[in-house]
Amino acid sequence: MSARLPERRATLADARGGRFAHARVPAVAQRTDARQNWLLYAFLVLLPLQNLQTGYIPNLGGGFNFLNIGFGLALIGAWSCGGAITRWSSVQWWVFAYLAYAFTSLFVGYANVAADTGDHFGNLKDSMLAVMLLFLVQMSVSDADSIKRLIVVTLLPLPYCLRVLWSQHASVSSWHYSDNLRISGTFSLLGANEYAAFCVTMSIVLLALVLAAKVSRPLRMMLFAGIACMAIGVMWSYSRTAYVALMLGVASVGLLWRGRWKMVAPLFVAALIVPALMPASVVERFDSTTIEEGKRDESTEMRFEFWHIAWDNFTEHPLFGSGYHTFHHPEINPRNMDTHNFFMRELTEKGLIGFFITAGMLLSMLRACWRTMKQAPAGSLAYALGLGMVGAWLALILGNCFGDRFTYYPMIGYFWVYLGLMLKARELADAQAKTSGDRPAPAMTRRPPPARGIARG
Repeated sequence: MSARLPERRATLADARGGRFAHARVPAVAQRTDARQNWLLYAFLVLLPLQNLQTGYIPNLGGGFNFLNIGFGLALIGAWSCGGAITRWSSVQWWVFAYLAYAFTSLFVGYANVAADTGDHFGNLKDSMLAVMLLFLVQMSVSDADSIKRLIVVTLLPLPYCLRVLWSQHASVSSWHYSDNLRISGTFSLLGANEYAAFCVTMSIVLLALVLAAKVSRPLRMMLFAGIACMAIGVMWSYSRTAYVALMLGVASVGLLWRGRWKMVAPLFVAALIVPALMPASVVERFDSTTIEEGKRDESTEMRFEFWHIAWDNFTEHPLFGSGYHTFHHPEINPRNMDTHNFFMRELTEKGLIGFFITAGMLLSMLRACWRTMKQAPAGSLAYALGLGMVGAWLALILGNCFGDRFTYYPMIGYFWVYLGLMLKARELADAQAKTSGDRPAPAMTRRPPPARGIARG
């Protein structure tokens, strides 16, 4: 009996803690020796600054430009970090299918249009490099500190983006709206709609991080500053789709957040006050939106015409489509313009096969974001990123109904970065939950039953 007393006292002490102390496994230790992908950090800082890429970084020709060299160096850095791609979600496989079919569609296009196809491969390659940031980010992240560091990296170019936008706006500003007010910020080769889509994604994800993640005060202040930079970018873009997409994303984040009741009053007050604070030109631009026939503006009217042409082309090539980057060719579209609807373009250029692959990939993203938001611990980076990506996904879907908000690398690159961070954050959260004692203690550590015939007590 006396031999059992120390064991019994230890067991009672452990039981008061809720489980056997000697059965606990230490939480996941932060890797102090984890390698950092500094090449990826530098690449991401410059990614949305297209004005610097075209104006100050030389293009050596033969593919030796900022995008190719920067991505290649970032890939080498990712390999040196020794990280792995997550396996808990089907997103990865859908992305591989999307990449593979995109190149198949490229050769279908070569068979259907003969002239002016020299830039097809380059355009496809550039858009695919943005997609593959999903993998580079996961390979470069090994702990929570790496996730926070990458978030900070995506915040660094935002003040400069605002500075460029401010300078452009000052040169064209006026009280009433005109098309001269449509400025593109740092997106020197794109337009106001594309820059606005970038700002919408950033605003929504950063808002979710502010609301739902437990981060340090300096990082929280940086997030607030980033939101301000991006919100001004949306306002001065005069993109009607971006206005609605931002409202949709912010509302979804506020309503899905676990502390959503705290947001009811602020959202209500914002809905009353913000429209009164907007410049008159912004209000005029927003009020000009209508889809009623006979009252549409020229931009809206042309979209309906492009969609009609795209549908007719799809009926002629229903299975494989007419091929990548072919819709703007005069033999298919006499207007020589894009469809101004990403989903319609996928359907007309890639056919039913490509459309269903794209739809499957997008739905797998939503499922992964939703699962992360529902299952990750409250206050964790995984939960905040999952919440933000649900809102960003909804805004992305809406934006793509009225243009291409998915293929230009400066615009969509950070979306793939945040998706990769979310997947990795969820994996790290699951690993920490398993090693911190949430699973049952091994049988050998449980208290043995008392021997027969020996008094207990």
